[in-house]
Amino acid sequence: MAGTRTSDAASSGPRACTWWILFQQAAILVGLAAILWPALAHGIEVWSTDEEFTYGFLVPPIAVGLLWWRRSALRQAIGPGQTRAGLAIVCVSIALVVIGRRAGINALSGIAISPLLIGVAAYLWGWRAARVVAFPAVFLIFGLGLYRGLLSSVGFELQDITAHGAGWAARVIGLDVVRNGLVLHSVSSTPGYAFLVAEACSGMNSLLSLLTLAALWMFATRGPLPGKVAVFASVLPLVVIANTTRVTLVLLIANAFGQDAALGFFHGASSFVLFGLAVAGLLALSGRVGCKLPVFAISS
Repeated sequence: MAGTRTSDAASSGPRACTWWILFQQAAILVGLAAILWPALAHGIEVWSTDEEFTYGFLVPPIAVGLLWWRRSALRQAIGPGQTRAGLAIVCVSIALVVIGRRAGINALSGIAISPLLIGVAAYLWGWRAARVVAFPAVFLIFGLGLYRGLLSSVGFELQDITAHGAGWAARVIGLDVVRNGLVLHSVSSTPGYAFLVAEACSGMNSLLSLLTLAALWMFATRGPLPGKVAVFASVLPLVVIANTTRVTLVLLIANAFGQDAALGFFHGASSFVLFGLAVAGLLALSGRVGCKLPVFAISS
């Protein structure tokens, strides 16, 4: 009888320990969801109200999809948690979330979600699992790190660059165009035309979308790190060239057929076409620097 009681006590110890670990993990996941939801809610508000940020709706599903795609690697990587280091990352990240919310800097709170997820993975399952979680977590920055101030800072600079470039290109091809700030207008053509390079024409939407695609491409491809950095760095010049070309073509159509024709179907269609050309340029450069998808990298 005494031996049986000792055996029961010994077996109940591991079971109690397992239930306590599961309770801790469940509590952490519930707390993580409570922290993540306000950042996601703010992201949805930003994506809904600004046309340039609508691509953000795709970021969380893609991040979840990447994690699901690597689920086998994640299961294999799960090991003993890194309690101190992981907890330190979690505490710092939560502090940044709180500071961001108190200061009204919602982008900071959104960005802090990425190290928070990595820290939680390290705390629960170790560094190997945290490395698997790292890219999907960091990828969330492209959606949760957005804020409207980008349109008044980076967006305005892109508007100015586009206006300068399109005005110069129009004169090179023989159009009598004058730039007045962000306005490009004709001088001698009849009928006259004038176009404002507005926020929607700044290329901000193309820049953010192409940066997101470039990050995904860098993650999916195999190749040298300098090549991947070159691909990511090429996004800005590609967007500027594509957007400047688009505005120049709008001026060319207006010069030939009038302002209404330029602002009709061509104005909308040219945006998609030139974004496609920018993506093609990105892929072409990727091939030149040796960054290829695994199946093609192996076959070559």
